[in-house]
Amino acid sequence: MNIGRTYRRVLPVLAYAAWLRIQVQFARTLLGSGWIGLSALLTTAVLGGIYGTLTRVADWPAYWAYVALGLVGWNTLAGAVNASCTVLERGRERLLNQPLPLGGIVLEEWLTSCVALLIGLGAVLAVLGLVRPQLWLALAGAGALGLVNLLLGCLLLSLLIAPAAVWLADLPQLVPIVLQIGFLASPILFYSRSLGPLAWVSHWNPLYLWVMLARDPFLGQPHWPAQLLALPLQLLLIALLLWALERRRMAVLRWL
Repeated sequence: MNIGRTYRRVLPVLAYAAWLRIQVQFARTLLGSGWIGLSALLTTAVLGGIYGTLTRVADWPAYWAYVALGLVGWNTLAGAVNASCTVLERGRERLLNQPLPLGGIVLEEWLTSCVALLIGLGAVLAVLGLVRPQLWLALAGAGALGLVNLLLGCLLLSLLIAPAAVWLADLPQLVPIVLQIGFLASPILFYSRSLGPLAWVSHWNPLYLWVMLARDPFLGQPHWPAQLLALPLQLLLIALLLWALERRRMAVLRWL
C-alpha cells in the first residue's frame, strides 16, 4: 500500500470532518464556533488583567498581545496533546469497520485543532489588531511560519503520544498534570523577567518552545534560523511516524 497516496486521498475528507465536528460541538449555541474566539478574548482579559496588575505592566497593549497569543498557542498545543491520549481509543470502532489509515484518526483530531486555532487567532487579531496593526503585518511573514511550526508540533506530539497511550494506561492521567504544571511555570501570562533571578525556571518546559516560535514573530522576534530548521525537520519526523504507525497497525488495534 502506498501510504503517501492513501493520506493524500483521505486528507480532504478528514478536513471536512474536522470542520463538521466544530459545527456540531456548537450547533445549539447562539454564537456557534464564535465561542472559541470569545473564550480566548475573555480568558485574556481576566487572566491578563490579574497577572498584568500583579507584575506591574507598563505597556498594556503590548502585554495584551503577548498574553492573548500565548494563550491561543498554549491552548492549541495542550488541547492536541490531551486529545491524543485517547484519540485511538475513541476511534476504535471506525478503525475496525472502515478502511481508514491508523494515522487518519490522529490527523482528523489535529485538523480540528487547526480549525479551532484559526478561529481563536482570528478573534484575537480582529480585536487587538485595532490597537496594534503590526500584528496583521507579522501574520503575513514570520507569524504564519511560526503558526505552521506550532501546528506541526501539535501533530508530531500527537503521533508520538497516541500509540504510547494505547500501551501505557497511566499516560492519560499523567499528561494533564504535566501540562498544568508546564503552563503555570512557563511565561504565558507573565514576562520571564518578572521572575528576577528565577527567570530561568520559566524556560524549562520544552513544550513552550513551540509557543515561543508561534508568538514571538508577532512581537518582533521572528527567530528565522530556528523556524526554517524546525519546518523540514518536523515534516520529516511526521512522515516517519505516519509510516511507522501504519506498519504497526495490527499491533495497536490488538491493544485497543
